[in-house]
Amino acid sequence: MQDKKIIAIYGKGGIGKSSTASNIAAACADEGYKVMIIGCDPKSDSSINLLGGKRIPTILGLLK
Repeated sequence: MQDKKIIAIYGKGGIGKSSTASNIAAACADEGYKVMIIGCDPKSDSSINLLGGKRIPTILGLLK
């Protein structure tokens, strides 16, 4: 069984956190790893970058 890894990226707005997280997740998925991105930024949906522009339900939307 593989050890699970958790990576958290924090920082000031506009420095590329979402782009970096999306690119790391895509690269890991290409290598066969299971990945999950949880974004809590109401201004930016990072899943759009991974799904070719397709929107999926957000956590905030599901909680309403």
